[in-house]
Parts: sequence; structure tokens; C-alpha cells
Amino acid sequence: MKFAAIECQRREAQPGLSATCPSCGAPVIAKCGDHRVWHWAHRGVRVCDPWWEPETEWHRAWKNEFPTDWQETVHFAQGGEKHVADVKTQSGMVIEFQHSFLKAEERAARESFYRKMVWVVDGRRRKRDAAQLLKCIGPCVWGQPPCILYVANHHEECALLRDWNSSPVPVYFDLGNEDGTPVVWRRDPISRNGRVYLTPVSRESFLHTHRQGLDAEEQFSAGVGVIVEGLHRAAQRPQPLPGFPQHLARRRSIRRL
Repeated sequence: MKFAAIECQRREAQPGLSATCPSCGAPVIAKCGDHRVWHWAHRGVRVCDPWWEPETEWHRAWKNEFPTDWQETVHFAQGGEKHVADVKTQSGMVIEFQHSFLKAEERAARESFYRKMVWVVDGRRRKRDAAQLLKCIGPCVWGQPPCILYVANHHEECALLRDWNSSPVPVYFDLGNEDGTPVVWRRDPISRNGRVYLTPVSRESFLHTHRQGLDAEEQFSAGVGVIVEGLHRAAQRPQPLPGFPQHLARRRSIRRL
């Protein structure tokens, strides 16, 4: 964990400090080595949240993009169950950053618990993931409100999409930089006509939307539905519509949400 409580204040790990876990109140100690990000750990093998996973530099970099009081928020359910959300925004949207492999049962449990949430997945954990995802991206269309929508062809051949295709919430795959621009690919939570739809979103745009507390996810999915339904009615295959800049289609340029 990044934060622990010292005299009722949230503090980051520093050498020699001791504190208490903000979730369960148990003692934690500062782990400040050279090979992992500095963090707090329970004494012994105690883990108060079964959904906890070791934090990487990738996790920490994403979490640091948000206000500290949004990070590691203890989220309570009506039945008393509690878990620590990576980030919970001002609008109540939970953002979970996932680096390691996640079993389908745990993924479904988290989605059921948080309900209003999105995933940000490290798309570079396995060497072939990013290449597989980009390879399966097929034709694109240009819609209103402005967005570029790509069809994922043969998505069953992409490990990332296989792992996350049954998720009922938006999933963002972080592939790092594309043409010098940090980009994430948004998988729409609704599969239409057996197809998976992806939209490139700049990291800056993703952060702006959620920092401002804008609940844009439902609007985004509704916009995807409008585009797909328009294509279906026209009985045409997804392809760049007239007037869409062809060089942008080839480069998969980024547009804001």
C-alpha cells in the first residue's frame, strides 16, 4: 500500500517509520528497498484485503496522476464488506489498475462489488500482448460525438481480449506510447453483433475526464451504439466514412473523449 496512518494522518512509506493500516488498523512497516517501489506492508503475512496485489512502478505512476485523497480509498458495501479501491474519483467512479493476471472469478467479484468502475490494464506485461492487440484491430469508422471506432477482428486470437472480453465495464489497455503520444485503448463493454469495438484515447484525455469528475463512460458507450446501429441499418461493413482523413485512419490518431 502507498499510504498508512500515523497519528491519524495519511503518510507514505519512509525508512524507519511504523504506522497502522487505514483499512483494518493492524500495524504496518515501511518497506524501502532498492528493487520495489517504497510501500507499507502488514507485519508477518497478514493481508487485510484479499484483492491486494504487489504494487509496481506502473501502478504507482498511474495512481500519482490523481489527488492523494482519491487514492487507496476504503470502499464499503451495505453488508459491511470492504475493499481498498486504487482510485475513487469525485463522481464515485472507481478506477482499478491491473498489472498481474486476474482470475475471472475475482474480476467478476470486484465488478459486482464496485459496480461503477473502469479497469486500466497494463498491456505490456506480456511481450506479445501489445502486438497482438494492434494486429487484430481492423476497419474504423468516424462518429459523432467525435471518436474513432475500430473493429477487433479475430479477437479470440488476442490474449488481452480473451482475458477481458466478458467484463461488463469499460476496460482500458495501456500500451505505452504510440507515435510519441501516450495512448490507451478503450474496449467497449458491450459486444454488438458478436464484435468487439475499441477506441484509442490519449492518456491525457482519460485523466482529464476522470479528474474533472465527468461521468462520460455511459455516454461513450451510447455513442458507440449509435455508430454501430447506423452501420447496421446501412448494411455496410465498417470503413472510414466519406471525409474522414485517411492519414489519420492509417496512423490511428487520438481524439479526446
